[in-house]
Amino acid sequence: MNILIAGCGRVGAGLANALYKEGHDISVVDPSPDSFSALEDQFTGFCVTGVPIDCAVLRQAGIEDCHLVAAVTGDDNTNLMVSQIAKEIFHVPKVLTRLYDPSRQEVYDQDGLHTVCPTSLTVELIQQIISQSDQDSARVCFGDTTLSLTAVEVPLDFRGKMVSQILHQPEETIIGVLRGDGGVLFRENAGKYLLKKGDRILCARLV
Repeated sequence: MNILIAGCGRVGAGLANALYKEGHDISVVDPSPDSFSALEDQFTGFCVTGVPIDCAVLRQAGIEDCHLVAAVTGDDNTNLMVSQIAKEIFHVPKVLTRLYDPSRQEVYDQDGLHTVCPTSLTVELIQQIISQSDQDSARVCFGDTTLSLTAVEVPLDFRGKMVSQILHQPEETIIGVLRGDGGVLFRENAGKYLLKKGDRILCARLV
């Protein structure tokens, strides 16, 4: 399958690395050439430096022969524009759109776009863990992709440290803390919160 990925941040690079291993033909577009350093050394796809809402850039990346476009930049408006261009101008059969603002998901859906909202997915997974106290992990499926969220008790060595100081596996992303009192702190809001006994680290990974 020919797949074009708009955005080579953490999600875009991770998606490109995973999909090329499955044998797909991958093109990645990003305004910054430095972003492509996140791709694995074995990556055999096509990298194009340019603004992903530029039709000429998208043509250079092979959008006219694409079966799927994934708009996963860090900006909701850019993702929407890329998706609309892919759908309405180039008639790409399937378009996936990443968005951060869950309140906009209904609007995207009305435009016939397939949306993935990390905020909503994370909240759902955390709710599953909280409501099922006997379990320390939860999974959610989006098409052929499964995201796993695991709540790991803070090791003794890391108590009194900040989330940013926690070591983790390369394939994992620490997204926050499930505090011992039941509260949740997302990583970007954790600030200088010091981990305590009873806290659990929330780790996400693709499975």
